[in-house]
Amino acid sequence: MSDTSIRNQIWALLNDTKFNGFCLESLVEKYQKWERNINIFLAIASCGSIAAWAVWEIYPMIWALIIAVSQVITAVKPYFPYFKYVKEFNAKKLQIDSFNIELEKLWYKFENDRISEDEAAEIYFEIKTETAKTMNFSDDIVFKVTKEIEINADEKMKLFSKNNYHINIEISINQ
Repeated sequence: MSDTSIRNQIWALLNDTKFNGFCLESLVEKYQKWERNINIFLAIASCGSIAAWAVWEIYPMIWALIIAVSQVITAVKPYFPYFKYVKEFNAKKLQIDSFNIELEKLWYKFENDRISEDEAAEIYFEIKTETAKTMNFSDDIVFKVTKEIEINADEKMKLFSKNNYHINIEISINQ
């Protein structure tokens, strides 16, 4: 087993892209949840306003508030492009997963001396370039990877490393 710089670079990129994939997965879940919750609220408000005529007389302020909030949400919903976020994050997650498979194959070949260091370096830089392109987001996609998402991704990284490479890792997030 070689202990070269390219070996360390392949391992680092494999871990980095896997971590990014876990973060993208969490972002997809987050924005799917927001989109679903907004749509559920709007559906309930829409159906509830029709079905609530009897209750309207008893709680007019509550129903008026619900209807007003639903109208505001309907008006501003196009400015919360959660569906667009989900679509872009899903597409990028799929690409990252594909790169991870290529990196795992590269790692296997390199660790088992089935590929030269020069060949490994060439493939590594190709994957690294494509990964950098994939992780570039359009200007209208504004998001933040929260500490919670990072912690979740770290936990998944620990499982991935243990299950696939029999490596127990300790990761600490700087607070």
